[in-house]
Amino acid sequence: MINVIIDEFTPCLKDSRTGELVQTEVIRIKRKSFLKKYNKKNGWYTNWDTLADENEIYALVVEGYVDIQGLVAVTRNDDMQALYISRMCANPDNNKQITDDVKYLGAGGHLFAIATQKSVNYGYDSYIYSFAILKGDYGGV
Repeated sequence: MINVIIDEFTPCLKDSRTGELVQTEVIRIKRKSFLKKYNKKNGWYTNWDTLADENEIYALVVEGYVDIQGLVAVTRNDDMQALYISRMCANPDNNKQITDDVKYLGAGGHLFAIATQKSVNYGYDSYIYSFAILKGDYGGV
């Protein structure tokens, strides 16, 4: 399920305090043990380690740093010739639903861009699909 806000379309992430654009990188995360710290208890809406068996999980990071600014879990669907977005979530520090003092703008749009690029890589012509959660409906995420 998708739980991101498209706050701004930016060529990279934008520091909300300074307005500076910062370059990003995408990293695939395969280790469940690493994902254990991204969970419901600390604002990531789901326990990301539980998604690792059936999904490819990608992290959005600021170039040169390891702090994750967003996560997206995707699954190939050859029958539909599209990439399924199982989960997508911005870092709680970038989530306007959690904080009024957002660190980086543009995380939501970048997570969609990651999924779209993976769809292209798999030969799906950028087709993606998912289900969005409704505002306030976080219990099942």
